[in-house]
Order: sequence, then C-alpha cells, then structure tokens
Amino acid sequence: MFTYNKDTFLNINKIIFSSLDIREVYQTMSNELSKIIDFDRLTITLITEDNNLYEAFVVQSKTREDTYIKEGDLYPMKDSLMEKVVQSRKPVIVDDTAKSQFATDVFLFKEGIRSRLGFPLVYKGCIMKHQKLFHIDEKKYPIEFKERIIGSINFGSRQKQHYSKKHVDFVSKIAPQLAMAIENTRLFNRIKDAEEKYRNVVESSPDIIFECTSDGKFFLINPSVEKILGYSVHYFYDAGGSILSLCHTDDQGQVLREILQLLHGEKDSLMDFEFRVVHKKGNIVWLSLEAIPIKQDNKIIGIEGFCRDITDRKKLDELKNSLIRDVTHELKTPVAKMEMAIDMYRRSFAIESESAGEKELHLYNLLQNNVSRLKNIIRNVLDISRLESGVERLNISDFTFVELVDQVIHELNPIAIQKGNTITHQIPATIILKADREKMYYLLVNLVGNAIKFTSHGRIEISFMITPYGFEVSVKDTGKGLNEEAIKHAFDKFYKETPSIPGSGIGLAISKNIVELHNGCIWAESGGKGKGAKFTFRLPTCHLMKQST
Repeated sequence: MFTYNKDTFLNINKIIFSSLDIREVYQTMSNELSKIIDFDRLTITLITEDNNLYEAFVVQSKTREDTYIKEGDLYPMKDSLMEKVVQSRKPVIVDDTAKSQFATDVFLFKEGIRSRLGFPLVYKGCIMKHQKLFHIDEKKYPIEFKERIIGSINFGSRQKQHYSKKHVDFVSKIAPQLAMAIENTRLFNRIKDAEEKYRNVVESSPDIIFECTSDGKFFLINPSVEKILGYSVHYFYDAGGSILSLCHTDDQGQVLREILQLLHGEKDSLMDFEFRVVHKKGNIVWLSLEAIPIKQDNKIIGIEGFCRDITDRKKLDELKNSLIRDVTHELKTPVAKMEMAIDMYRRSFAIESESAGEKELHLYNLLQNNVSRLKNIIRNVLDISRLESGVERLNISDFTFVELVDQVIHELNPIAIQKGNTITHQIPATIILKADREKMYYLLVNLVGNAIKFTSHGRIEISFMITPYGFEVSVKDTGKGLNEEAIKHAFDKFYKETPSIPGSGIGLAISKNIVELHNGCIWAESGGKGKGAKFTFRLPTCHLMKQST
C-alpha cells in the first residue's frame, strides 16, 4: 500500500519537531507514517562513535514483541544492512530476506520479515573555520556545512518485494528532518546529563561555588555557603546579600579592589586570594577565593568561582608562626651572649693587631660571620611575623624615589662588584613616592640582593613605569633564571630552590608582605633556566605624588 498526500507529509514533519526528544513523538510519527507506507517493523538505528557498531535507537514491531533487534542493544556493523547504507550513502532495498547477504536478515526472516528498506539519515551540520563564542560574522568567520551519516531509518514488511522507488522518494522527504531531530535529541540528552552532573558536583562540593553579576547579584550559589557562613542560599538570592558585605572591615577595601580589577579586565583571574568574613554567629571565617570573569559579547558581565574555607589552616599557621616567634625571641638572648663572647675573644687575642695568628684570625671570622648570619635570620623571622600578624602599620612619608634607589645600590654595590655584576637604574629624578620609606628600602634591598645572589658577571637593572593600573618597579637580572615551579613558590616562606645556597628563604616573602601592606601586588617572571629573572611590584597611584619640578 502506498498513498501519499501533502497534508500527511506536512503533519509528519510537524510531529518530528514537536519535542526536543524524538523518542517522545516516535509513536505518533510512526502512526502517521503507517498511513502512507505499509510496514510491519520500523527501526531507527544509529552509528556509534567508533563506527564499528550501531545502536537500535527505537524499535517498533507489529509482528512480535520478542524480536532479534531490541531497542538499546548494539550490533556489529560488519555484514549488516547498516554497513551497506553507510558505505553507499544511498537507500538499500532487500527484496527477499531469504536470499539476502546481510547477517541480520537471517534472524528477521525467521520472524516473518521478508523485505526491507534502509534509508540513510544524513545530518547536515555547520562548522566555523574560526570558532568564536559570540558575535559570529559570516564574512569574518565563514561557515562550512558538512554532511555525515548518523544512522538509518529501516522499514520491514512480511511481503516479498514490497518496497520500491516510490517509497524511497517519500522517505527522502522526511529523512533530513528526522536526522536533524535525532541530533537535537542527542544534544538535548547530553545537555541534560551534563547539567545533572554539574548540579551534583556543585551541590555536593564542600566549597562555596558561585556566579554573580557585575553589580553583585547572585544567580548561582551552592548550599555549602550555609555550612561555611551560616546564611542560607535564600539570603543571597532573595535578600540580595553579598559576601562583600560580610567581609571583615579590615579586608573590605582590598576585596573590593581585587574584584573591581577583575571586572574591569585588569586581571584575568584571582588565585588563592585570602580574606576574612564574619559568620552569622559572629566568629571569623577565613576564605580563599579563586575567580574568573564571565564574558558575553566580549564584555565582562560578572564573575564566577569558588571560595574555600581555610580557617583551620589559618589557625595552624598562626600556631606555627607563634611557635616560630617564641623560639626566635628565645634565641635572641643566647645570640647576644655569643656576640659578647666573640668580642671578648677578639680583645683577648688582639685579633686586629699584627701579632694575631692566622688560626685565631680564621676562627674569629668564622664565628663572626655565622653569628651575623644567625642574627639576620632571627631579624627576618621577626619581621615577617610582624607583617603577617596584621598589627604592623605603615609610617607614610614623602620621599624622592631615586634617592632611595641610589642608597640601596651604594650599599649593595660592593657585593655586586665581588661577583662581577653591574647595577644600573632608570628612575626619573622627579618621582616622589608617598609610602613607608623604611619598608620600601627593605623591599628594594631584598629584591636587588636576591638578584645579586643569583647573578655572576652579569647586569642588574632597576626600572620604573607608570601604567593605567598604578606604577610598577622592576628588578631585572641576567642570572640563573627560574623554572615554573620556582616562579610558583618564589614568595613562599622558607622556600629555597637550591637548599645549599645561603639565606633563610624569607626575603621574598617579606617583600610580598610589604607590597601587600601598601595594597599592591608582586610577581616573578623568567624565560627559564639560564635566562635571568625579573621581579616586579605594582602599587596604586595613591602612593605616587606629583612629579617634582
């Protein structure tokens, strides 16, 4: 039987696209098809990703419930009707399954199916030569259309030689729409699966996962926020609450600056940014924030990221730091007594006189150098303890920056000359800073001293630059350079890439704290081992006075 009218054809196409899931409309579609094509079995089979198997996507049999081809099962492509359809990219008609060369036809013959029609489902998808997420301009980014066979629609009849060209012609009118609907179903299912997995990950995460607009309105925040901060998700959705409003008063300014830099495109991301918030019950919670901007049409519309509760880690750090401070303080007294003993040794043996023996002189220098080194370590530990405690305050004054740089170079130049290094600077004489001069001196001494330590017979250059985000000072050397791991941990306390090199591993950590105390940031760069290193710190323009005349 084959009767065709335009209304039925249009109705079938309408049914195909009536739902995002083709399975939901399959029964209605097959009922409409049966008005035009007489069939006893209708299946839609889809090729798997490895192209060696095909899946029975949907199966409808009028002849028997228990059939060889079952919905959801996988079958080998080899020697199948599907393989022939894919290879030829054309419809394939089997006039008599009893005489067919296809493996599956043996089983279908036993079930009473005598003739078959397999029609390729060709999906015409588009790909862009240059992929962009937003604002696709076909002139700039040409779109190419690529056809691929995703499967086949198959009809089976109990009659021999049942299918002919007129059936093929009709199926050719609905097959492209069916292929498109099936791909939509696949995409829809993948999106549903991905959303479900994402939802499970977000809701079960122990960290606060969030997405918010540029004006601070949340459109995603997970239940962990209640466990960590005591406020329910409704506080952030309905009441318009923000984490910024919960920040500790001493941290609000820095948090706001970091967020604004992210929203204004001045930073690509925030990594391990630590700050304090006040729990609903009043206790302090430490959070570590990692965030990136959300972009639409190349414009930043918000931020997304997560906050990790690091309160316990901070308590351990404070306990460790307190222990270090206490031990360091205890060391000051015996070190002072050692200094007195060394001084007595010097006087008793007249070390500085011509009569002093070489052995006594060597021993004195050894003792003096190691006590000086120990004193330096103690001073550094106490300095960083004060900086990290939050009690250290800035003593702001105005000073000419080039004079400070000249002082640092003058004091460190003898050590640089011993290693064959030259130190130069490019600091304009007119630059006046409004900052803590003593701490800025200490900062430069650490950076230049670090450059001297890792450079031999090379150059060290101090430079200054004003940017839209503040002013930057760089100390660049031609020394040993840094690998990626060293760059990552350069400012960690007690980190030393080479343990045998003298030093406490605290200098750069102190530098970082001094910069952050001035509301700035610091980073390291290097082309790799043997290619030198560059340490740069940036301070806000509020620390830069008008240039002197």
